Amino acid sequence: MKNTTRCVAKLSPIALMIFASVSQAASPDTIVVTGSRSETAIADVASTMWVVDQEKLERALNSGADLKNALGELIPGFDFGSNARTNYSQNLRGRSALVMIDGVSLNSTRNISRQLDSIDPFNIARVEVLSGATSIYGAGAAGGIINIITKKATGNDLTVETKVGGQTGFNDSNDLNKNVAVALSGGTDTLRGRASVAYSKNGGAYDSHGEMIRPDITQTDLQFNETIDVMGNVEFTPDDHQKLSVTAQYYNSEQDSDYATYLGPNLTGITDPSVVETRKGLQLDKQPNTERVMLNAQYSHDDVLGQQLLAQAYFRTESLRYFPYPSTGRIGGATIPLYGASEQKSTVYGLNLALIKRWEQVKLTYGMDASRDSFEADQTIFDANQALASGGLVFDPVDTVSRYPDIDSNYYALFSQVDWEVMPDWSVSGGFRYAIMEHEISDHVGVEAQYAYDAGLLPNQPEAITGGDIDYDEWLFNLGSVYHLTDNMQVWGNFSQGFDVPDPARFFGQGTYQLDGSLSGSTSVDNASLQGVKTNSYELGWRMSQGAWDVQVAGYLSLSDKTVSYDRTTFAVGVEDDDKRIYGIEGQTVYQINDDFYTGVQAHYVKSETKVDGSWEKLEAASASPSSGSAWFGFDNYQYGAELRVNSFISYEDEDGEKLESFTLANLSAYYALPVGRLNVGIQNLFDRDYETIWSQRAQMLYGASSSPEIYSHNGLGRTLAVSYSATF
Repeated sequence: MKNTTRCVAKLSPIALMIFASVSQAASPDTIVVTGSRSETAIADVASTMWVVDQEKLERALNSGADLKNALGELIPGFDFGSNARTNYSQNLRGRSALVMIDGVSLNSTRNISRQLDSIDPFNIARVEVLSGATSIYGAGAAGGIINIITKKATGNDLTVETKVGGQTGFNDSNDLNKNVAVALSGGTDTLRGRASVAYSKNGGAYDSHGEMIRPDITQTDLQFNETIDVMGNVEFTPDDHQKLSVTAQYYNSEQDSDYATYLGPNLTGITDPSVVETRKGLQLDKQPNTERVMLNAQYSHDDVLGQQLLAQAYFRTESLRYFPYPSTGRIGGATIPLYGASEQKSTVYGLNLALIKRWEQVKLTYGMDASRDSFEADQTIFDANQALASGGLVFDPVDTVSRYPDIDSNYYALFSQVDWEVMPDWSVSGGFRYAIMEHEISDHVGVEAQYAYDAGLLPNQPEAITGGDIDYDEWLFNLGSVYHLTDNMQVWGNFSQGFDVPDPARFFGQGTYQLDGSLSGSTSVDNASLQGVKTNSYELGWRMSQGAWDVQVAGYLSLSDKTVSYDRTTFAVGVEDDDKRIYGIEGQTVYQINDDFYTGVQAHYVKSETKVDGSWEKLEAASASPSSGSAWFGFDNYQYGAELRVNSFISYEDEDGEKLESFTLANLSAYYALPVGRLNVGIQNLFDRDYETIWSQRAQMLYGASSSPEIYSHNGLGRTLAVSYSATF
């Protein structure tokens, strides 16, 4: 069946403590590793799981979609993506998701929304999703888990995998994206590996009117961007009981553009949007980029004192650079114009251990996780007079200051999970996680005060906002049960808890300065408390995989006792003592009409609310998830095939009248098998729909409080043709 499979295969040591997948339709005997971190037949799993296999992912990508958009189309409950670099508020079941590569979290102390700007799809074998909060995997998974499983060597013979392609809307010479990738794999029964290089270069992006889409000066976009992803993996299997796998990745996605959003002379476009336009002439040496290095070692042993051992050690360092952004600082009664761009760096290393003990009807999984995350950020200050006079096109750096407090975070957790087969048709699972999180926050001087002192505008060294240590400890629990109605049909229910701490860098270190450099007010560890947010998640579901039908549907409710808010002027984080609830239904039905034709539909209906003064109100549109759905029809006889997919979401309007306007897009993907390799053809936005992306609409809400919202308006991509050739030798 040619569909997004919601099944998973036997535990892969490479995907430590995460379930693995196969590309066939689900069967009751398929083995998964879910919230218990141990092997369980899918028919016994009390949770919603989706697996996007390589075939389906490639089909979406071959239509011209990037990874964010492809996953938004293929995963029920996951919001649609956009053409920006960010995946901000691309939620899973209305809440943030924990994104991983081979079990290594891409979330950090500052949960910056670039987790999906992390890997070239050429290196992805499949994507596995566990929907809903889970206590087993710790912080950051209030909405669920998205685990990207990378490709490994699948045999001993030398194999060469290649792909080359391009994408254009035929607008002008800048309207061309190019990509090329090659991988070598092979080895022996004892030692095998895979090495790959994937490179892409984007031109401009054009809307349905044939006009270049306005460059994003906030979270940045991927126009005129070069990406390289170098990845290698080695697997060593000394005997039937042990396996060691080591994966290394270097990823760099960097913009090199001559175009920017022109804001008018002296930034008059902030109040007069008529002068705002896309203009050539950008002069900026260090442009937006995402750079990441990751090492991941995983070891498994089938018999350690009668138990199975799973161990993982990892290291990740990344640098995220942004575009210059205008702001105004105030010191006493004086106003200081600032034009700055931040570069934010994280270094993470950690260790995970799990042991699995089996008896006849009971299975016990227990272990520990530990990690350390070091975060720092700089702000490059540019000559404000030059930047203003050029309308935001010419940037000459004059100073570098600290953007946020430095933060070192330690994380420790113990967990345990029991799976009990009460009777042949009924099983129960439950467990706990005890987690400790520590933040070591440095002293910090506000950006405007640092710059004013360096420029000689302050007579004294400005007073530092005091740092310090804060810690959290939390017990999290889960309980679930699944009942077999037939061999191919199950119902389940579960309860699970998640816990997360909002961004400490945007909470602490906020201060108001006087003309002598002294503080008149600040947010420090001494005078403010940053509260964590616990989420209780409930779920009831039903699934069936029988004959030509593959169906899964689940209803859910997630409750938290706090709501995270953002100041739209200072962009500081706040935590309100307002309950937040998100509930809905997600599901997918796929029907194999005959050997060649298939069709399917999926939908996610979601309600997001926060309790204000005792009454439930809609969550603000800037962060809420809209209800959405997709339908598709395809033909595939393994020599050639095509699929038409239509994606849409329902408009969402909050209590203040801010609104996400809906749109419907159709994408077409087709292929033809050649004597050697395969020709792929796709069309994105088949009917050339004129629309604004979801991120564009959110950006106008988030950044338009003190300037013209039109500055942040980014039209969607117009009709675009993608052609590629892929082959494996």
